[in-house]
Amino acid sequence: MLKYYVKRSDGEAYQQVTTPPGENVWIHGEGVDETDLRLLSNTYGMNFNVLRDVLDINELPRVEAHDDDLYVFVRTAQRGKHGQVVTTPVLLAVKGTVFANVSIASLTDYKLATPVLTAQQGATTTSLLLGLFATVVSEYEDLLQRTARYIFNTGRRLRTHEVTNQDFIAFVTVEDNLNEYRMNLSGMLVVAERLRETVQDKGDKEAIDDIMLYIRQLLVSIERHNQTVTSIRNAYGTIANNVLNQRMKTLTVLTVMITLPNVFYGMYGMNVPLPFQDEAWMYTNIVIFTVIITIAVYLLAKRFKVL
Repeated sequence: MLKYYVKRSDGEAYQQVTTPPGENVWIHGEGVDETDLRLLSNTYGMNFNVLRDVLDINELPRVEAHDDDLYVFVRTAQRGKHGQVVTTPVLLAVKGTVFANVSIASLTDYKLATPVLTAQQGATTTSLLLGLFATVVSEYEDLLQRTARYIFNTGRRLRTHEVTNQDFIAFVTVEDNLNEYRMNLSGMLVVAERLRETVQDKGDKEAIDDIMLYIRQLLVSIERHNQTVTSIRNAYGTIANNVLNQRMKTLTVLTVMITLPNVFYGMYGMNVPLPFQDEAWMYTNIVIFTVIITIAVYLLAKRFKVL
């Protein structure tokens, strides 16, 4: 579905209209199909073959220039089911005084349009493109902050040994999300570098520099969070191995403490002649002796810090 917005004067905000104007228009397309793209191409003369690429769910960020037209593909991110991040391509297109952003995803006007429309009342088509570009990048920051909070909370629970196996299963999703962020942001960084070579206005170049710095900062954060996930996993593995070793030592000592008395009980339970087997006091001595042996094993284990 395509929505059309126009600006009556430089001092006013964009307002939605029902009839597509021929120029000075901002076009917002969400959930678009080939029919919408054909209409956009026929009405404003945009390259249909390039527009159609936005229908490819796996389309990567890139820049294409045809004559005076500029087509920029970026990928917007949304949180899906079970914490998995889903990214979809968004096309930002400029042709003269016409600007369009279209996507196969269902994106609200508020999500992509409002931050730009409220901040840039006299925006040119190029500045609108850069504003929406920055808005798409900011979506990654929001998702990255949520991911960072989850990693921080998991690391804090590790100090109290409350981390569960489910947390580490969730870490697989976290790492997949971080890799998805890195791949798309790296692609959009290349796009921003190409855009900087394309635009001529000094203000636009400064805006692109800000976007590039923004992306680089997010990439550094992603790398740091990846290292934190690895550190948590390694720490938990070390703790688990240490706990297992301590438990095995404890079980070994308990086995020895149980086995030694049974050696003597078994000896005097055999049907063969044994020393003092006919003495009444022998039973008491065997019990006392085994108790002493058990206590001695326990004290030795405590001394060598096995228990």
